[in-house]
Amino acid sequence: MRSTLYILTLFFLFSCKSSKVNLVFTKVNTKVEYYQNGKIKSVTNTDILTGLRIGFWNEFYENGQLKESGNYKLDSYKQCCTAGLCDEFYSYKFGEWLYYHQNGKLKAKGIYKIGTKNRNTSCEGGAEINFGFVTDNWKFYDENGNEIKPNSNEINEIEKSSYITEWDLLRK
Repeated sequence: MRSTLYILTLFFLFSCKSSKVNLVFTKVNTKVEYYQNGKIKSVTNTDILTGLRIGFWNEFYENGQLKESGNYKLDSYKQCCTAGLCDEFYSYKFGEWLYYHQNGKLKAKGIYKIGTKNRNTSCEGGAEINFGFVTDNWKFYDENGNEIKPNSNEINEIEKSSYITEWDLLRK
């Protein structure tokens, strides 16, 4: 009896390591959100099962100017849940993205370099997720359209928005 309990305990401890899941999604919903003033807030494609962003994405300022535009991919990682391992889904930005100032002038443009980043989870060691990094090839502009050298805050602002999880959607 003790050895069975010992083996089961070891099984649960070692089975809670994060791992990757292959996804196949076919149902996409195109959604348009509006500000209270009637102007478009976003035009998005979302996965019907998770509600997460997939494919083309446009977000607008309240004044109607385009804020950002690009594409998302949907992915998952393993999370340790009370009943064992479960899938956690997230979307990450990939490819070329364009960001704009409120006056409509280009703020930044570039192609995300996809790498991995460790995300804290309830599993030992967390999980490696795909993440879009800003590279030296990105171009940044001031509100007058002049090219500038970005500071770390401007780069961090873009990188911190490069993925969104199911939990992030629930907090909104």
